Amino acid sequence: MEYLYDNTFDGLLTCLYEHVYTEHADSIISVRPDIQISLGRQMQVETDLEKSEKVAHAIETKISPAALRRAYNAWLTAEDGKEMDVLRYVFLGFKLGKDIDRLHGSETVRRIDVLNHKVSWEADRILGILRFSVIQSPQGEVLYAAIHPNCDLIQTVMPHFLNRFRQDPFIIHDVGREKAAFAAEGSWVIRSLPKDFSPQYTPDEQQYRELWRGYFKTAAIDQRRNPSLQKHFIPTRYWQYLTEMQ
Repeated sequence: MEYLYDNTFDGLLTCLYEHVYTEHADSIISVRPDIQISLGRQMQVETDLEKSEKVAHAIETKISPAALRRAYNAWLTAEDGKEMDVLRYVFLGFKLGKDIDRLHGSETVRRIDVLNHKVSWEADRILGILRFSVIQSPQGEVLYAAIHPNCDLIQTVMPHFLNRFRQDPFIIHDVGREKAAFAAEGSWVIRSLPKDFSPQYTPDEQQYRELWRGYFKTAAIDQRRNPSLQKHFIPTRYWQYLTEMQ
């Protein structure tokens, strides 16, 4: 049976519930516009918060809270087949209990390790290079930053920036996924925001951006340019949102 779900973690946990109580899943795929029609048997799984909470509670109690976090982080990646990777990991954990993460020789556990590393690696990169600019909004000036990561990282990096900007409203826009986190007064929500959103920079922000680009160009030493090393530390896919690279 091929399960189709809404590309939410609660939706995936609902699929794991149906895997037990309805029919075993041969594959779990998110519903997307580019999805190819399968000739096999399919079932649309509607996200059920009660079922997902039961599965989450079972993971925490029968395996560990860390296992639930690892399953969630694995789901945040953009890897094909991540849903079945999570399913195999969770049900292996139900058999082995909290000792599952010590089983480093298991391909199932190693795969989750790899996916978790992808998330933590990219989250560290985003924390280091995310650039905020001041834009105009109907409510006044707001800090705005755009990202286009491989992994779904907004919810991972938000606690850091919420602590950093405790008084300032800000927006982190995941352009590729067309969604954004809107934060103000210590709380935040995720809402849709189209990729063609065009921020209106304040006049002062425009000047600061020009000054930074000028400083970056002037301070550079031509004899010490090393594009390969630069791309190693900051891959080119991030450059389009760096002020000095625009």
